[in-house]
Amino acid sequence: MKRETGWLGSHLIQLEVAFRRNGQIKAVNQAFHLVFPVVLVGTLADMIRKTWLASTGYYFQTLHVGDWLMQRTVLKHYLSLLSAGTLGLVALIMAFAVSYYLVAPVTKRTTDRLMVGVVAVTGLKFFNVDRLTLLNGQPIQWLSNNLGISGILVGILVGLVVGDGYRWGIRHWLLADERLGQTMTIASIWLLVLAAGGLAWTLTQTGSLDATFLSLARWPFPLPHHLPGLLGFSLLTGLCQWLGILGPVASVGGQSVEAAQNLAAVLIHAGWQLPQPITIHTVVDVYTNFGGPGMMLGLLFAIYLGHSNAAQRRVGLACLLPTLGNFNAPLMVGLPVVLRPILGIPFLVTPVVCSLLSWTCLHLHWIPAVAYPIANGTPGILQGFLGTGGNLAALALAVAELLISVLIYYPFIKWSRLAGEVAQHAEETSR
Repeated sequence: MKRETGWLGSHLIQLEVAFRRNGQIKAVNQAFHLVFPVVLVGTLADMIRKTWLASTGYYFQTLHVGDWLMQRTVLKHYLSLLSAGTLGLVALIMAFAVSYYLVAPVTKRTTDRLMVGVVAVTGLKFFNVDRLTLLNGQPIQWLSNNLGISGILVGILVGLVVGDGYRWGIRHWLLADERLGQTMTIASIWLLVLAAGGLAWTLTQTGSLDATFLSLARWPFPLPHHLPGLLGFSLLTGLCQWLGILGPVASVGGQSVEAAQNLAAVLIHAGWQLPQPITIHTVVDVYTNFGGPGMMLGLLFAIYLGHSNAAQRRVGLACLLPTLGNFNAPLMVGLPVVLRPILGIPFLVTPVVCSLLSWTCLHLHWIPAVAYPIANGTPGILQGFLGTGGNLAALALAVAELLISVLIYYPFIKWSRLAGEVAQHAEETSR
C-alpha cells in the first residue's frame, strides 16, 4: 500500500483506520448514516425555497418563476415547514443516535437503548433554554435554532457523555436481575445531573453552547481586511464546519455596509473604482465557497474523477443539487467530512489556498472586485462573473480555483476509500 499511496498517504490511512475503529467514532459515524436522509430532505426543501421561490433567489430571477408558478406562497410555507421540521431537529437526532449506538453493544434490551437516547435528547434541551424565561419565572422557552445543523457538535458531545455514562452504569450495576430498577435509576440519575448542568450553564452564561463555541472562535477576526485576517477567517469557517457547526459563521459586523458602499460607487461613478475592494465577501465568499464552505464542488468532482467507491458516488449523486446551489450540509454529513481526519485536511487547506489566490488577483488589480449583489443559489463558478457585471477575468479565476480544489481533493478521496476498505477488512477479521 505504501507504494500505491506514498509516505503521506500511508500514514494518513493508518491514522484514519485507527480513528474509525474507535468505539466512540463508530457510534458517531452510525449516527451520521441515520441522520443523512433527514439532512438531505431538509436541505433540498431549504434550497428550493431560497433559490426558486424567494425573490432573492438565482433561479427565481433567471427563470422568472413568479410569472408562471401557481400557489408560490403556499409552496413556500410548505417548504419552510419541511425544512424546519427536519434540519431544525438534527442536533437532537444526533444526540439520540450517538448515545443509542454507544449503548447498543453492551445490552440487548431495547428499553435501555431507547432510554439512553431519550435522556440524551432531554439533556441537550436542558442546555438550550431561553435564559430570560427561566430567570423571570415564565413558561420555559427553548432555543430551537440551536438544535439544528449548527448544533451537531453539541449533539455529538452530549450523546457521547450520556452514552458512555449510561453504558458504565449498565456494566457496573450490581442488581442485574432488577432490570426495571436498573433502567429507572440510571436514567433518573442522568436526568438530574444534566438538569443541574443545564441550570448552571443558564445562570452563568448568556448564550447557548454552540453560540459560545462560535463567539470564542470568531473573536480574533472581528473585521479582517488584511491577508492574515482573511486567511484566518477562511480557516476558522472550515474548522467550525469540520467540527460539526454547520451553517455560515455569523456575519462579521460592517461587511454589509462595505458592500453597500461598493455598490453605490459602481452605480454613481464611472468606472469600477470601489472604496472597499478587499473584504470577506469579495475574497472569501465569492471565490472559496463553490458548493458551500470548503469548496465542496471540488470535492464532488473529485469523487467522480478519482478512485472513489460506490458508496461515495451514491452520496455524491444524492448531494448534487444542493452542492450546485452552495448548500454543503448533505455532503458534509453523508460522506461524512465532519470529524474525518483525511477529508478534513483538504477541507481546511483548499479555501485557504483559494483565498490567497483571489486576494493576490484583487491586490494586483488583475480582476475587479465584486460589487453587484449575488442572488441566493448562484452557482459558485458564476458568482465572480455576475458580481462584476460579466468580467471574463473573474470567470477565469473561478474556473482556475475550481480546478485547484479538485486537484487538492483528488488524492485524499483515494486515501479515504482505501482507509474504508482497510477498516472494513479489519472489522470482518476481528469478528
